[in-house]
Amino acid sequence: MSSSFTEAEGSFGNVEVAEELDSADFLELRNAPLLNNRRVTEGRFEAIDARFAKIEELLSLQQGRMSKLKQSVRRALVDILPKVEELLARHLSPQPSCEAAPAGASVAPSDDCTSTAPTNIDSSTGYSPRNPQLSLVVAGSGKLVSSCPSPSGKAADAPVTDGECLGKAPPALSATGSWASFFRPSAPPPSAASCATNHPASSLHEAAERGDAAAVQRFLAVGAQVDARDKDGNTALHIAASSGRTEVVDILIAKGAAVNRRGLRSRTPLHCAAAKGHETIVARLVTVGATLYSRDADGATVASLAAQGGHAEVVLWLLDNGTPVEARDNENRTLLMYAVEGGNLQLVKYLLGKGANLNAVTKKGETPIFTAVNMQRIVIVKYLLQNGVLPFKALMNNESPLMLCSKKGYGDTVGEMLKVATSDDIEHLKCCLIVAGSADVVWSFVDEARDLVLGPAGGQALVEAARDGRLEVMEALLRVGVNGKASLEMALRAAAEKGRRGCIVALLDAGVDVNARHIWTALHWAAWCGHAECVEVLLQRGDKNDQSTEEVLVNAAYWGRLDVLKILLRVGAGAKESREEALGWAAHGGHRGCIVALLDAGVDVNAGDNYNGTALHWAAVNGHAECVKELLRRGAKEESLTEVVLVNAAGKGHLAVLKVLLALRVNTNVSFEEALRVAAKKGHRSCVAALLDAGVDVNARHSNLKYTALHLAAKNGHVDCVKELLQRGAKKDLKDFNGYTAFKLARKNKMQACTDILES
Repeated sequence: MSSSFTEAEGSFGNVEVAEELDSADFLELRNAPLLNNRRVTEGRFEAIDARFAKIEELLSLQQGRMSKLKQSVRRALVDILPKVEELLARHLSPQPSCEAAPAGASVAPSDDCTSTAPTNIDSSTGYSPRNPQLSLVVAGSGKLVSSCPSPSGKAADAPVTDGECLGKAPPALSATGSWASFFRPSAPPPSAASCATNHPASSLHEAAERGDAAAVQRFLAVGAQVDARDKDGNTALHIAASSGRTEVVDILIAKGAAVNRRGLRSRTPLHCAAAKGHETIVARLVTVGATLYSRDADGATVASLAAQGGHAEVVLWLLDNGTPVEARDNENRTLLMYAVEGGNLQLVKYLLGKGANLNAVTKKGETPIFTAVNMQRIVIVKYLLQNGVLPFKALMNNESPLMLCSKKGYGDTVGEMLKVATSDDIEHLKCCLIVAGSADVVWSFVDEARDLVLGPAGGQALVEAARDGRLEVMEALLRVGVNGKASLEMALRAAAEKGRRGCIVALLDAGVDVNARHIWTALHWAAWCGHAECVEVLLQRGDKNDQSTEEVLVNAAYWGRLDVLKILLRVGAGAKESREEALGWAAHGGHRGCIVALLDAGVDVNAGDNYNGTALHWAAVNGHAECVKELLRRGAKEESLTEVVLVNAAGKGHLAVLKVLLALRVNTNVSFEEALRVAAKKGHRSCVAALLDAGVDVNARHSNLKYTALHLAAKNGHVDCVKELLQRGAKKDLKDFNGYTAFKLARKNKMQACTDILES
């Protein structure tokens, strides 16, 4: 049998099968019966197969990574090629032939087309690498002309039309020294047709954007598609129209560019020109067939985009040519709203004169005056109010124009609106005062509705301003004389809760009692929310030994507000008893940083509380292992770690604490056995394993009730614990005081999974 195993080992090459077997295995394999030998050998083969499977998995993963790397390289080359071809297009422009030549044929320069450029031109190709010979301009007739001299039979000053010169196929690139052939060595020299497709559209777009008419002509001459799109879907005509390049627009139109082609956001070149206020281009596009009433993806008309940009001349031209004043977009926004957004008051006046609806409402409830307020068009806001807009009518988000202006802090506008307020508007005015966004708004209310400010609404406005941190508004209200002790104290607590340090200082300067409380003081709120700067201010302005300060010290430790606690300790807040109580609560909450800070401040690590518990006790009971370790390092006495603590850790599944207690061995074996039973009862398998690893007897029985950990795990249906205990040697046949085995208890309590395990 040993020779058979050696053959098996040799058949697997470098796999060290022998290391799987020790000397005892070899003896067993040699001396056991044949059936047992076969079983052992098959087990070894399975181990070998598993290793090979792992190796194959790693190889497959490596191949996948190599494949991804190859794909990344290919994508990088694909990205590079268009840029290289763009450089070729810029620097290797062809010398046009005056006679027709077959596509792809080399054309030698004729006497009639002699170049005036430097002579570094390849005679076989007609190309000059640094001096492009093609220069096209727009003649008065609109046709393209060349810098190439006129063919024989024409006057020297007669232009060469595209039919005579530019319509000819450009000569082929020479394969020798070509950059394109370097990147594509297997490809033949590109023909005239392939050059047209290889030139990237972005080059034409860039030339159109910068208004380089000559470059645009060159790109078109070598085959660039006039309606090619960029990454945003725009054509060169879109770009030229938006950039105001009239000459380029003329060239593109002459070359057949589609004037109604949709681009980014479904806009046509006419949309682009109108949005930028290029009146000449707008007129030119409309003349050649651009649709005047086309809408973009948002439903905006050409006139709407012009109005949004504040381009009154373009809007007037479009209106004169038939654009309706009340055209609406997908959100029901009118031309007037776009004009308000653009901020052109004269255009707004013109549209109102043309019958635009002053109170038109969008789907969201927005009116023209809402647009004006949101866009901070104050002059337009005042004009709309003068022309009949109702300032107190709530529409958008249940807000009126007055409330919106108050929020934005437009004091003058608010003052104008308040002048037309009546007694019926009082409740609405109160709401608007509460949200005042500037001191100017407050003073406008003082001028027009002083009694309102000095009443309860003013107090509420003060509280909300303190809560929101609107310091300017709050100071204005204090100067006006907003009073009411309750309002002032409530404002202080609100500012402390939100961490508004400036507001706290202003209120304390105004004489508000720093220790005023409504259940909590301002210091409580600042500490609870962790606003250390506010705590420092309040401590500086109050009594550090006040009862509220003692409470805050304890609460800061319990909440884990370390920054706040350090400030309190630094200023000497809290008596000895309060600090010891704080240590206990910090341990209870598991805040190690607070524990360290209190111990560094001299608090006794073994100080007890009213419940006879120490910080170590509370940290262990609540499962905070790091705190337990820290307290032990700082001298906490192990006597605090009673049997109750050990059993509690096991029962609650506090594994980290349990391991610390096991390492200390501070309890009796009876305590550890009880901890094992409790852990099994609660289903904490990790704690069960830790206790068994520490040497606790797996079959330890309760002194009176006689049940074991297995009884309790089975009774409560904890399958994992049952398996763990059985693997560790738990006996199935032990009976409790009622004569039940673990199997019978599981069956009695209908724990089928446990019953199946125990029955097997």
